[in-house]
Amino acid sequence: MNKKIKKPVFFIVFILIAIFSCSVYFGFQTWFGDISTTYIKSISDIRLGINIQGGVDVAFTPADGVDATDEQLDAVMETMKVRLTSLGINDSETYVDYNNDRVIVRFPWQSGETDFDPESAVEELGETAMLRFIEGTEYDESLVILEGEDVVEAYAASIANETTGGRDYVVSLEFSEDGATKFADATEELYSESGYISIWMDDTCVSSATVSAHITDGKAIIQGDFDYEEAKSLADKINSGALPFNLETASFKTISPTLGTGALNAMVLSCAIAFIAIAIYMIILYRLPGVVAVIALIGQLAGTLAVVSGYFSFMPSKTLTISGIAGIILSVGMGVDANIITCERIKEELAKGKSIDTALRNGYARAFSAVLDGNLTQIIISIVLMGAFGVPDSFFAKMLNFVFFAFGTSTDSTIYSFGLTLLTGVIFNLFMGVFCTRLMIVSLSKFKALRKKSLYTAKFKEPKKKDYLSKKKIFITISCVLVAISLVVAPFFAKIAIEFKGGTMISYTYTGELNADDVKAKVEEIAGSSVTIQTGEVFGDEENRNSITISFVSNEGLTSDKQSEITNAVQETFPDNNIEILDSNDVSPSSGKSFLMKCVMAVIFSSILLILYIAIRFKKIGGLSAGVCAIIKLLHDVIITFGAFVLLGYEINANFMAVVLTILGYSINDTIVIYDRIRENRTLMPNESLNNIVNLSISQSMRRSIRTSITTIFAMITVSVVCTISGITSILSFSIPLAIGLTVGTYSSLFFNTPIWTSWNERKTKTVKDGKNKA
Repeated sequence: MNKKIKKPVFFIVFILIAIFSCSVYFGFQTWFGDISTTYIKSISDIRLGINIQGGVDVAFTPADGVDATDEQLDAVMETMKVRLTSLGINDSETYVDYNNDRVIVRFPWQSGETDFDPESAVEELGETAMLRFIEGTEYDESLVILEGEDVVEAYAASIANETTGGRDYVVSLEFSEDGATKFADATEELYSESGYISIWMDDTCVSSATVSAHITDGKAIIQGDFDYEEAKSLADKINSGALPFNLETASFKTISPTLGTGALNAMVLSCAIAFIAIAIYMIILYRLPGVVAVIALIGQLAGTLAVVSGYFSFMPSKTLTISGIAGIILSVGMGVDANIITCERIKEELAKGKSIDTALRNGYARAFSAVLDGNLTQIIISIVLMGAFGVPDSFFAKMLNFVFFAFGTSTDSTIYSFGLTLLTGVIFNLFMGVFCTRLMIVSLSKFKALRKKSLYTAKFKEPKKKDYLSKKKIFITISCVLVAISLVVAPFFAKIAIEFKGGTMISYTYTGELNADDVKAKVEEIAGSSVTIQTGEVFGDEENRNSITISFVSNEGLTSDKQSEITNAVQETFPDNNIEILDSNDVSPSSGKSFLMKCVMAVIFSSILLILYIAIRFKKIGGLSAGVCAIIKLLHDVIITFGAFVLLGYEINANFMAVVLTILGYSINDTIVIYDRIRENRTLMPNESLNNIVNLSISQSMRRSIRTSITTIFAMITVSVVCTISGITSILSFSIPLAIGLTVGTYSSLFFNTPIWTSWNERKTKTVKDGKNKA
């Protein structure tokens, strides 16, 4: 196969990656005067989440005692869409959680607005819609024919098309008795004049049609060039004007643009530092293959950004959040893994005296199974993240609905974005890090000047074969002590975030001196319950502003009106401190519990999938024992990480769940590499004892595990340092525990999982032998 790869292949692949990367960054558009036409979207077209550009995340529910139907909830959703458009908000997400009777709306801060009032916007969204049928095509209250209360029902239907012989979708209307009389009178007059009737929701026209008949039976149809979805959408809009209930705010969260912009800058800087450092690291370690690996990493990064931006015409653009950027950084760190495994294999082959061609061929062939298994486990975790926390109509949410349907639509755009960028990073890593790097490095090896072995590896030292298993009692004891400590401290130090238990948290920025006790007293007076106050500093703010955070647990949560009242009160009470809202988060206890249970189910379901995958893939070395021991090891990693998370004072929140799921995938990746070595060495040394095979496999895998861990842990440390300096504390509860978890996972793969797996199989072998001896 190597012979088929010629010298020009490197330049072809390199140029293609360069063109692709540049097109992703710059995009392609043409201008005709002031009108631009976009053919290829650039990174500037990426939709930024509300935790980057600021915005609102709110969930509406029917008032107490109202049992809303799915059709009514659909109608509410359509009302929200129309009202968001009328407010000039076009980049929004709106969907329905049918299980919990909720309509969730997310929208960013309005571009260029400095005095945008999110509480007022939410209040306006939650008001019952005013639907009117008006004579003519212009809005005129003096020409109102009937209102929403006169409509009994509107629904999508189909009628025969006598011209084409097919069927056309229409909107069918049924009026009340009073409404039928009004409509009959209006259509009698307008039919003779070939007049129009337009339908308005608030002050927005949603439909306009010519009157083609005098309608007296209280039923009508609206015809147009509709498909089913368009007809249903219009019917939902009409129904919304006749909703028999008011809406209440179940949860409410805002983030200021100032906070989001600082977070974006910090994460972009982290990504740049991590990428440059990893690139230098790879080139120093692996020389020419390291250079090729960096080129592949650039292609991987470009591919991930292309998916997010909507670069590929068959895929819509995705929303990128702070956690999504963290996923990109992590996928770059983990993407190096495929290159490190392959490069280490190539070094081993060269150390055995093999030619460059043979070393390259064998290195890629023998590394492939471990690379594939490791990446597939990450894909499994990413799919679970996206399926559990994506919007209801997303592909993976539908695919995994049978697992998570009982918990409702407990979406979280930050976790979904993290899963998306991690998934795309892993997929592009498989393509770039395996296929493209092989083409490029084999092509370069055809050049005479690049045939020196020193260009492919530094001096190789055969790993020392140590008897690691002789110290297994020490390793297992250390692990058990750490697990015990983590379990003991949990009840005393664990803090549950309001997104899981319900409550409200509001953060403000201010200048000058502000007495926290005075603020506390004022807020408690309005809220009617005790609150906690935490002060801090907004880093990188030119005005040297400080922050103060007010939080309390509430059985009902604070309505947007109550939050506005608190904000107005503190601003009026302390006028000299220029108090401005930074962000707010209000969650009902029921929503929090549902979200927590879904997170737990995501962890359990992921663990089951991983056990099954390992059991199938490694059945030659005892698939069941390999799978069960891997899960014991994962519990070990999660519990210790949980202990560190708690002791560091972080709240158990969505970030922690993302950390847990990432550790599951990453730790399994490390374990798979060792299992892969054991499987290979058993085949090569069938007469060798299990202890010797395992010790050798640990020795061979250790360098790769440590080097890969260095890249991923460094990436997370970089994020942590930059975010600390920038004051973006929200991401620290993700990056620091993840760095700890990755370290624990590397240790346990080498020194905890392998010893317990070996003991299991030794005991099983002994039982079989004893049975034969007795026989």
